[in-house]
Amino acid sequence: MMARRLVIAGICLAVLIAAVAIVLDQMAKPGATSAQSPPSSSSSPGATPSGAGTSTSGSTASGAEGSGTGTGGTETNGTGNDDGGGSGPSTAKPLEVLPPVTATPTGLPAPTAPAPLITGALPAAGSASGEMVDGWPDGVLTLPSGTTIGSTSVSTSGNILQVTADGILAKPRAEVLDFFRQSLVSHGFWSEEAPAAQDAVAARFVRGTDSVTVSVSTTGTGSSRFQLLGSLHTTAG
Repeated sequence: MMARRLVIAGICLAVLIAAVAIVLDQMAKPGATSAQSPPSSSSSPGATPSGAGTSTSGSTASGAEGSGTGTGGTETNGTGNDDGGGSGPSTAKPLEVLPPVTATPTGLPAPTAPAPLITGALPAAGSASGEMVDGWPDGVLTLPSGTTIGSTSVSTSGNILQVTADGILAKPRAEVLDFFRQSLVSHGFWSEEAPAAQDAVAARFVRGTDSVTVSVSTTGTGSSRFQLLGSLHTTAG
């Protein structure tokens, strides 16, 4: 009985092994068929992924190259900026200092002080009636012809000679004043109006620090009476 069971079990096992072998053989045949298929049919589906992979790799490489180029361009620009005087303190160029201006300034020249009209030692102070006092600067101050001299005087203060005079002559006020104007302007004086008393005319004559003031009025007889006050320096100023 036991032997019979063993035989049956052996037969079942043999059948099972045969069935498994058949199944494996059937499974192996499609794989073989697939392996023996034309290369084009099996490679075509794989070509696309491979191409896609290559394209992707190429794109990645191109992108990498582009990035590298861009980076290189950026570095070049950065180098150019540094060479061109960038804002960084380490690469800034030193400031150029312009040389001082040496051109002669244009415009009117500075006025120079005129030379003195009187030189030498100043006279002693004094006065005279009806005549010219000793030491009167007649080379600079002259009186109109026909003048009846009332008085003249000279005095000094440092390097300044002060003079006074008054006189009467039978001429209009304007003519008397015009005589002094022409005489003094010829020595380099310039004239300007000066305050005058009522019924009188006056002018002031200036040359550097020298000045002469003349006032002319009309007397009761119709003549002109002038009064002169001058200040002359012996040094330029």
